[in-house]
Amino acid sequence: MSGKGLEKTLQKLRASVNDGKYYEAQQMYRTVARRYNKQGNFADTIRLLHDGSVLLFQHKQYGSASDLANYMLDTYKLAHTPVDETSLDRIVELLNLFPTADNSRKAFISNAFKWSKNEGNFPEGDPELHDFVGTMLFNEKKFNLAEDHLLLGNNHSAEVIGKLAYQWAEDEKVQWKGVYLARVVFQYLANKDIHHASLAFQNFVKTAGFQTIVAESKVRRAPADSEASSVPVFSDPWMNFTQLLLLTVQRDGKDLFTELKSRYKPLYGNETNFVELIDDIGLAFFNIPKPRKQGNMLQEMMASLFSGGAPGAGGNPLLGLGGGNATSGAELD
Repeated sequence: MSGKGLEKTLQKLRASVNDGKYYEAQQMYRTVARRYNKQGNFADTIRLLHDGSVLLFQHKQYGSASDLANYMLDTYKLAHTPVDETSLDRIVELLNLFPTADNSRKAFISNAFKWSKNEGNFPEGDPELHDFVGTMLFNEKKFNLAEDHLLLGNNHSAEVIGKLAYQWAEDEKVQWKGVYLARVVFQYLANKDIHHASLAFQNFVKTAGFQTIVAESKVRRAPADSEASSVPVFSDPWMNFTQLLLLTVQRDGKDLFTELKSRYKPLYGNETNFVELIDDIGLAFFNIPKPRKQGNMLQEMMASLFSGGAPGAGGNPLLGLGGGNATSGAELD
C-alpha cells in the first residue's frame, strides 16, 4: 500500500476512536491488519496496529489497546521482524502506556520476549528489553520479578540490581543486608560474569553508604602486584564474603577459593541454594568438580520401583537467612 493510502486509512480509524466508537474501531483495525498481512504488507500492519494501540490506551480502552498491541507482536513474529532499536522502541512505548495493575501487561511482556528470543541473538531474550522491564518492575517495588529480568540485562541492569538488593533488604529488615547482595553476585559469578557482578557490588555499597565500613585492609589483587591496594572491611559478613569472592575469582586462586569456602561455611552452609551457587563458581573459575549428591540407596530403589521419585533434600528458602547463624566478627583477610 502506498504511504498516501495508509495515511488515509489511519485518519479514518483515528476518527472512529476519537468519536468514541471504540469496539467498532478495534474491529476495523483488526480487519485492515488481516488484509495487509495477507498481502505481505507487514510494515503497514505494524504501523497501523501500533498507532491504534497507542490511541486506544490514550482513551483508556485498555482491553482493546492490549489486543492490538499483541496483534502487533504476532505480526512481528509473522514478518520475522528483527530485534533492533525501532522494533524495541514500539514495545517500550506501549509498555509505558499499560496501567501498572493491568493483568494483560504480563501477557504482552511474555509475548515480547518470545519474539525477541526467536528473532534476536540471545536465547533468554534481548538484554535491552530485560533492562527496561526489570527497571520498570524495580520502580514499582516488585523486587523479585525485577531481579529475574535485571540478571539477564545489560550494564545498566547490573547497576540497578545493586540498588535493588539493598532496598529489598531494607524492606525485609534482615539482620545482614549483604545476603541480598550475595544472591545477586553469586548468580552472576556462577555464569562467569565478573563485570556485572562487580557493577552490582559497587552499586550496593554505594547505596548502603559509608556506615557499613568499619576498617580498611590491604590486599594484592594479583600475585605479580608489587603493592597492595586498600579495600574496605564491612560490618556485614555477607558483604565481606562477597568482596573476597570477587577478588579471588580474578586471580589464579584455587587454594584461596577453597580456604574462603571453609572460612565462611558457617555463614552460608545451611542454605542449599547458596551452597550450589558456590559450587558452581568453583567449577566455572577453578575447575573444581561439584560434589556428588549423596542419597539413600534403599529409598531411591524403592522410589524407583513404585515410581514415586527419590526424596529431595530440604533447605531453607534463599531469602530465609535472617543472619541468625552469621559470624558477625568475620574479617577481610
